[in-house]
Amino acid sequence: MSTRHSVDWFIPVRSTDGVAVLQTGRLPDGPKVGIAFTTLALLRAATGPRQQWLRLSEDALRELLAPLGVTRIQLDPVLVGPDVRSRTPYPRQPAFVH
Repeated sequence: MSTRHSVDWFIPVRSTDGVAVLQTGRLPDGPKVGIAFTTLALLRAATGPRQQWLRLSEDALRELLAPLGVTRIQLDPVLVGPDVRSRTPYPRQPAFVH
């Protein structure tokens, strides 16, 4: 039985000089993970309304993460912190998933 998802995911990205760059995260114990959401509503709840995103298949996301050494994808995380390198402030209200 395959564990691959057949529906495209919503992937948070940031734009750098007109190029979309995948946002990744870290688990509490340190390893880097890819971040993906099953719906746009879940992405918005976790990252805020201004978050840029792309739709990608699981296979395409894994191909883009592989050169970074990332093998794990965190699907539908509840809260994604702002990119500390970003100069765009995020809203001060917390994002909750209901």
